[in-house]
Amino acid sequence: MLETKWLYLLLNLGTISVPLLRSFENKVAYYKSFPALFKSMAIVSGVFLVWDILFTDMGIWGFTPDYLSGIELLGLPLGEYLFFITVPFACVFIYRVLQYFFPGNLMTPKAASYFTEFLMVFSLAVGITSYEKWYTVTTFLGLGTTLFLLKRVAKVDWLHKFYPAYGIAILPFFLKNGILTGSFLETQVVWYNNAENLGIRLGTIPFEDVFYGMLLILGTVFFYEKFQRS
Repeated sequence: MLETKWLYLLLNLGTISVPLLRSFENKVAYYKSFPALFKSMAIVSGVFLVWDILFTDMGIWGFTPDYLSGIELLGLPLGEYLFFITVPFACVFIYRVLQYFFPGNLMTPKAASYFTEFLMVFSLAVGITSYEKWYTVTTFLGLGTTLFLLKRVAKVDWLHKFYPAYGIAILPFFLKNGILTGSFLETQVVWYNNAENLGIRLGTIPFEDVFYGMLLILGTVFFYEKFQRS
């Protein structure tokens, strides 16, 4: 069943199906925030797509045609463009749902502050010491810098809401990214040049992917909150 050229498209469909169907329930009413969400996704996903196009062209990662529809633009398959729509859509849905069902929050602002400091220092340290590995250095320096800006400059008040939501989102992320990187398949949908990353795999998933995903969703939530409050 997984060995099909429609696999990447089917994975995107699976990612967005439940959040999209439940967006119109009155309890959460996710649909009411679509204008803020779509503007946020346009900004952040746009940046990530430029990053993706450049790294694909540089051979830092690439795609196996056997699992692709054949539709592509600027070297990226259709499924990759949809990835940057379906994943932020689903993750921000989780973020919003948690706020509805757990208004008291699952993490204290103080705990989030300590965790942010640790993650910021860790990310910057890994990025600086991995300067010869393009995927590692851009991901960790990008995340460390973003956390610094969010905490010290923008002084956002929602990181204690973000971390539990991303912690939950990481579970389906591991399933989807596991399949994309070769779990249960004869080969990989998305392959990585290990000379450009740490070479550490969580199953079949590059270690960097967890932090790359966090950076993507952090940026999206930042603009989402900004547009929601304006």
